[in-house]
Amino acid sequence: MVTDNKDPLELRWTVLDHLLKKLIKSYEVPQEVIQNLQYARALTNFYKDDPTEPDRAKELPRIDSLLNEVEQTLLDIAQIEGEDFVKDWEKKLFDASQGKEVFKNVKIQSKFIPGMPANFDFIRFNFKEPVQEERFMEICEYENVIIEFDDNDVSVFVFGEKDNIQCALKEMSPFFHEQMQG
Repeated sequence: MVTDNKDPLELRWTVLDHLLKKLIKSYEVPQEVIQNLQYARALTNFYKDDPTEPDRAKELPRIDSLLNEVEQTLLDIAQIEGEDFVKDWEKKLFDASQGKEVFKNVKIQSKFIPGMPANFDFIRFNFKEPVQEERFMEICEYENVIIEFDDNDVSVFVFGEKDNIQCALKEMSPFFHEQMQG
């Protein structure tokens, strides 16, 4: 069940994510815990993007602090399940902090995109041909979302709140139609 030589940050996060999923089925978990776990994941990915960069390394204490806060709150909630339950999860967390893989073959699909604002949803799409950036910018500004074009003006990212993204996509639909006919 346990193998060695993995990243303790990711392993701890994975154990806490599993514990959260287990507890949230039966108990009320504060929204702040969920947000802190998401934020810790985003910061971990930011750090791992270039661990040699000093500004990124400065995030390690914040990541650790976020994970500690999540761990404490979840273990407090877990007390309701009993001492054996808590001890089992404490062991899993200890093993993870030592670099031991507790949950095998867990694929963490990251939504991390360098430069993406925290806590925003996003969508990415590709066009066959470059598009008119100006019109897209107007729509995005009106709908209160952020748009980023890749260097080729063919790949487009839209960041923002989910409802705002949906409204922006409705306004952009003529562009999709043109691309399908063109």
